[in-house]
Amino acid sequence: MSTKHLSKLKLTLVMASLLCCAQSYAKEKKQMPWDFDSNIYREQLSESIQSGINNQDLINKDKQWDECSMMATSTDRMALGVQSNKEDHDFAREIILDLYPVDNDSFRDVINQKIMGLAFEMADLADGDKTSDESPVTQAAWDWCIDQAPKHFADF
Repeated sequence: MSTKHLSKLKLTLVMASLLCCAQSYAKEKKQMPWDFDSNIYREQLSESIQSGINNQDLINKDKQWDECSMMATSTDRMALGVQSNKEDHDFAREIILDLYPVDNDSFRDVINQKIMGLAFEMADLADGDKTSDESPVTQAAWDWCIDQAPKHFADF
């Protein structure tokens, strides 16, 4: 067999093994509730809209799921920020308030306050070497948010 053919064969085998590994990893990765594609209400809402039914509760639950997904991972990042600025909590508080302001008397303010509260409460549990999916901070934020009444998300 020529060197050229042998190189092509090796390349093909390498590519095939990489593809198999990637597919295997994708199957093994557990999808978390805060992953964008895990919203259990998105398909139901789509079907409802296609059938001409306006189900406000379903709309609110869909919005809630998406907002909670963003809140969960944001809270983990803010906890890492607080952890990185242990000596200057005022600076960390300012940064969080710049990103998640509390100024319009809406349920968004409640969420933003919770982001700050959990970021400071759980800063010691944040781990920059792990993904947000593995973080107890993300899980705590998700649990709190998804337990809120869907009606609070009507104006989002």
